[in-house]
Amino acid sequence: MFQPAPRSLGPTSLLWRYAGDQRLGFVGLSTGMLQLMHPGVGAGVAQHSAFFTEPWDRIQRSMPEILGVIYDGDEAAATGARVRDFHKGIRGKDHRGDAYSALKPETYWWAHATFQWAVFQLIDRFDNHRLTSTEREELYKDGIEWYRRYGVSMEPVPPTYADYVERWDHYCAEVLTMTPAAERSLEMAINEKVSDMPGFPAWSNPIQREVLTPLFRHTAIGGLPRIVRERFDLPWTQADALRLRALELWVRQNWRFVPNRFRWAPRAQEGWARERAERRLARAS
Repeated sequence: MFQPAPRSLGPTSLLWRYAGDQRLGFVGLSTGMLQLMHPGVGAGVAQHSAFFTEPWDRIQRSMPEILGVIYDGDEAAATGARVRDFHKGIRGKDHRGDAYSALKPETYWWAHATFQWAVFQLIDRFDNHRLTSTEREELYKDGIEWYRRYGVSMEPVPPTYADYVERWDHYCAEVLTMTPAAERSLEMAINEKVSDMPGFPAWSNPIQREVLTPLFRHTAIGGLPRIVRERFDLPWTQADALRLRALELWVRQNWRFVPNRFRWAPRAQEGWARERAERRLARAS
């Protein structure tokens, strides 16, 4: 079984540089859909959360802690253990009648694999930096350390980036299925209007419906791997693709103008602030 050595994650690592970037939101919906298309993950979300009535609750509850596994410094392993332990009671039977457990190694790995994929997607589509093959391998190794901190079995983890891509393609082509939770998420993306977003005042609902609805649809459906769209016959036109490419270009050109305090998730901001404070203390001593 693959057993990687512990690896430092800090401000010089690629994962630290990108995982807490708020542009991750542009790939967040497609990431969530890919998770829900896994039978075990989809069943766990449908049966053990309020996903169908409060679809944003899962994101608001889980993402800060997941990012903490990267950004919490000396406490990162403890954060990882909390995230892992939260999943202990998530088990049952999926829509096919098969037993599942959120802590089954293959199931837990797939959820993590989608987060790694999301970071690569952020860089490849929404950032001006072009990763070299060496950087891709380094970023993937950072992701392995991220996963190692959960304290779960490393058995399903591909040891190299090439192995990861091969496994990823296999899952997209052969393993993922249209679970009830995935079907519901697609219905929301394709047919429903966005409203009542967490953190937005009620008076902004008309703006959310007109501005965020098409944005969410294009990033959710267009962000999925082509093989997934084709397997499940999801609606996607050339015009849709051009609109998404235009959005990606606009973000790449204009992200540098976003104030720094809005560019990072709160957990990442805390990590950066702690690192700056530690450097100041080291210089003063």
